[in-house]
Amino acid sequence: MNPADLPTGETRRRSPWRSVLLSGLVFPGLGQLVSGYPVRGLVFATGSLVVAVALVRRVASETLARLPTDPAEIDLLLPLRLAHEIQRDNADFFLWITVALVAFWAGSIVDAWWTSRSH
Repeated sequence: MNPADLPTGETRRRSPWRSVLLSGLVFPGLGQLVSGYPVRGLVFATGSLVVAVALVRRVASETLARLPTDPAEIDLLLPLRLAHEIQRDNADFFLWITVALVAFWAGSIVDAWWTSRSH
């Protein structure tokens, strides 16, 4: 078969799996960007980044507030104790931040599937 006889990229229907895997395994919104929907991709990517930054800021501020000032109080188990205290005291925040991250990720995967199939 001659390569010139093969359908071009515009006439050949692309598989949605590339977009789905990019959004699901690499980063939310990347599948939309590849499929030609940059605004949707930026919405999912920005939303995910905002939620992730909120999580990192909260964990950092809670950790800094709980660090002991006396070096004698620091031991090998301190990180585990801090993690336990921070999780216990911020359980509701972590629940909602997890729900938001999963929602952005799942929404990005579903949207990548639909947009790549209709494109």
